[in-house]
Amino acid sequence: MLAAGAHISKEKDLNAHIEAFVAQIKRRQIQGSYNVALATSQLLLRVVSAARWTHVDQLVTQIKVLGKRLQSAQPRELACGNIIRRVLALIREESEDTNDSESGDGAINSPLITSMFSLLSTNDEYGPNRQSQSLCDGTGRSIKKDLKPYIIEGIQELIDELRSIDESIASMGVEMIHENETILTPTPNSRTVLKFLLRTAQKRKFTVLVVEVFPNDVEKTHEFALKLAEAGIETTVITDAMVYSIMGRVGKVILGTHAVLANGGLLASAGAAMICQCANVHRTPVVVCTGLYKLSPMYPFDIESLIEVGDTGKVLEFEDGSLVDKVNVVNPLYDYVPPESVDLCITNMGGYSPNFMYRLVLDHYRQEDTTL
Repeated sequence: MLAAGAHISKEKDLNAHIEAFVAQIKRRQIQGSYNVALATSQLLLRVVSAARWTHVDQLVTQIKVLGKRLQSAQPRELACGNIIRRVLALIREESEDTNDSESGDGAINSPLITSMFSLLSTNDEYGPNRQSQSLCDGTGRSIKKDLKPYIIEGIQELIDELRSIDESIASMGVEMIHENETILTPTPNSRTVLKFLLRTAQKRKFTVLVVEVFPNDVEKTHEFALKLAEAGIETTVITDAMVYSIMGRVGKVILGTHAVLANGGLLASAGAAMICQCANVHRTPVVVCTGLYKLSPMYPFDIESLIEVGDTGKVLEFEDGSLVDKVNVVNPLYDYVPPESVDLCITNMGGYSPNFMYRLVLDHYRQEDTTL
């Protein structure tokens, strides 16, 4: 009775934690791809630790149900669904590794089928997708392999990977940026780009032009520029209208992303698509800094459904009532940048062409989990 009561108490605590997480995503108390990905990973760690299941399929179903709920809470935070799919792929991989070990020579330890009725019966102890699986240690002795510790360890490794991604990407900056080069960035809200530039400034001297990204990221732009200036980097804030005229002096355009889609396209700060087009006209390389947790298996079949719209009052104040009634004002928070506008994607696993992103999707996700 005490054990049952303790389990009920833990389940209530977990449900309360899930409810709080859903509310925080809806209210934008947790926002940004990195923060959402890290919080989702930590939530899944608690869910898997507290979950009770006999077959791996049951755990997969629980995670998928949770994933649908989190995605419906904030459909445009693609990092949340990406982490759910990474964990599902991890669970399936651990289960398949165990099954492969069982099917090896001398490694199977299943009961002898003695009657026709045994073919129609099921036994959780010897089922192919059990939480505790029977194996053999090579000497004929039967041992048990509990999958839960391996799954928990895998999720913890994913959390550690998320925390070290920016450092891994920043370490490649010396190879990307040349001495006395002029860099332009239209994504001042990207912590990855900030660390990339700060780390490179320790060994290279260069100039950074930061696009203002009016009207959504003006404050973040000046904070971004101040941090670069404090690190000794020559930094200038320019308006969006100046980009084309100054692009001829730019050596590289460095972008941060909100998400990377399966075709190699990007969701980046509003105005990024126009800046990439300017760079293409001037033959200026466009380099994207992104962690693999932002890589989504989704394709941009409906681009408008991926673009979040912000406060239109930042574009046209409602005090101008006579004008507001006569125009339709839209304030998109993100732009879709097609893959042909990007030259290189720098990830925590190295640099890749945008056309190679589909291969990374296949390596990190399972097709059966594309739709949660």
